Amino acid sequence: MDPNTPVEVGTFFSRIEADIARAHLESVGIRAFIQADDAGGTYAGLELGRARLFVRAEDLAEASHELEIEESEEV
Repeated sequence: MDPNTPVEVGTFFSRIEADIARAHLESVGIRAFIQADDAGGTYAGLELGRARLFVRAEDLAEASHELEIEESEEV
């Protein structure tokens, strides 16, 4: 697999949750993007579907680790 291929690192119930996770990943140097069915954030309040967070394949392990750390800090 090409190391630059986008792979899903997580699925969230809202775009806001996905944005927080994306911001965390980008704060530690991991580029990420969100795919959500909310008209580009225009209808963020409408939960038309889940928000999916993607990173490059080469960043998947580190991104997964970072998201686990973020979840444990919230508890």
